[in-house]
Amino acid sequence: MQKKLEDEGVDDPEEKKELSKEEKEMLKRLEKGELDIGDPKKDAAKGPLNKDPKYEEYTEMGYEADAKLGLLYKDADVISKQRKVILYLIKSMGANMLQGKSIMNVSLPVTIFDKYSLLQRSARDFVFAPYFVEKMYEAEDPIEKLKYAVALCVAGLHVGISHKKPFNPVWGETYQCKIGDNLNVYCEQTSHHPPISHLLLDSDHYSIDAKYQFVLTTYPNSASFKCIGHRRIKLKDAKETTYLIEFPWAECKGFMFGTRSFRYNGSFTITDMTNKMYAQLRMNAGDKSFAEGLFKKQDSRNDFFKGFITKSEALLKDTSRKAFYSKEIISYIEGNWIDYMMIDGDKYWEMGKVKPAPVTEPTNPLPSDATFRSDLQQLIAGDLDKSQKEKERLEEIQRNDRKLREQAKKKK
Repeated sequence: MQKKLEDEGVDDPEEKKELSKEEKEMLKRLEKGELDIGDPKKDAAKGPLNKDPKYEEYTEMGYEADAKLGLLYKDADVISKQRKVILYLIKSMGANMLQGKSIMNVSLPVTIFDKYSLLQRSARDFVFAPYFVEKMYEAEDPIEKLKYAVALCVAGLHVGISHKKPFNPVWGETYQCKIGDNLNVYCEQTSHHPPISHLLLDSDHYSIDAKYQFVLTTYPNSASFKCIGHRRIKLKDAKETTYLIEFPWAECKGFMFGTRSFRYNGSFTITDMTNKMYAQLRMNAGDKSFAEGLFKKQDSRNDFFKGFITKSEALLKDTSRKAFYSKEIISYIEGNWIDYMMIDGDKYWEMGKVKPAPVTEPTNPLPSDATFRSDLQQLIAGDLDKSQKEKERLEEIQRNDRKLREQAKKKK
């Protein structure tokens, strides 16, 4: 897993202790007051750093916000059930599990499942779109539009992080809903192996399409996963401004022992494809503001991020600390994903200040809709035995269908 994360540029760019010539010059300019890069602690009216954020939203999801570990999961009953399953997998899979092999295709008991299909959960990733994408549409300045795109991404990082596993969609499964007043959502499972979902969202002022395909690396006490697909936002403005969003890594620890925690790692990139601008957030970046963090040793805080907006594509690949001194940086971004996000000292998102838009489902969806799944319906009804049997029945049908497709390919 470490090699995989390093390949994604996860190495902390602030571990280097010696200051370079450029850094020393930057420090002198800061000390003389010649440079203002948006220290969120400087202007108390805009809100100081919250060192120990605690919000009822996290409590309701079964979490406790922790400055050093990210989010701590506190549902002892769920953790106990999951640990029994993981212990069984370790015993049955042996070396494969210990070597980090993927278990995405392993059939698991419904006792550890959430009452949602992955399609339903994926649709809910966009509950902040009616607010932030409308802000993008209304803004005239391309830089301001991109700032709201960053806010959209950060605001949604805590959505859908339940430690209960969603049901894997079967091939051809669909799901439709409406988010807010007029954001229509259409989802379909378009591939069985590898599992791939496609989503289309459409509103008066914008559309969003997404491809969800996950890579997962598992170990006995942790897992790291990432969506290698994309989210693409297309504004219905004069330029049809289009944005491409790439995801960071997510990491969960404490599967078998210790504290169950969740955090993000790696880089998070939003590209304005129309105006050739980029925003990049580097997760798990310590807990210092720019004025402090570039020159002092970092604390071991995992929820903090730093980033920038630039027109230089090459700067995105520079994972060193020196990247933050580039003259090609347009704006500086910082915050922590469980609390707030600031750009150039202005707060663009704060937990609890913008409420997610409500999700409503149609009264007459397609027969292939996820809500009609027999295993899901039995789980909602509380019958675990019937839910397990239905889950296994659907999996067997899907395996048989795959064999038929493979046989048809050979005949061709």
